[in-house]
Amino acid sequence: MKTCYFCKGPVAPARVDYMAQAHNQYVMVQRLAVERCVQCGEIYLDVAASREIDKALARAASPDSHLDVPVVVCAEP
Repeated sequence: MKTCYFCKGPVAPARVDYMAQAHNQYVMVQRLAVERCVQCGEIYLDVAASREIDKALARAASPDSHLDVPVVVCAEP
């Protein structure tokens, strides 16, 4: 992909920390290779990135490290 679908800015290879979720399970994939819009920051996943995310979700039971994150539920209006 050469230009962003949303803002038409240039898209370039990048490494990002990506939070994935499946079946109420969350995993952070660090340094995931993606394409990212230089202008607006939109991230585009290719097949290789999707496979890395799938592998990370499968390994979530024995992660490389663990991060505790506070969860705050917003009150209903």
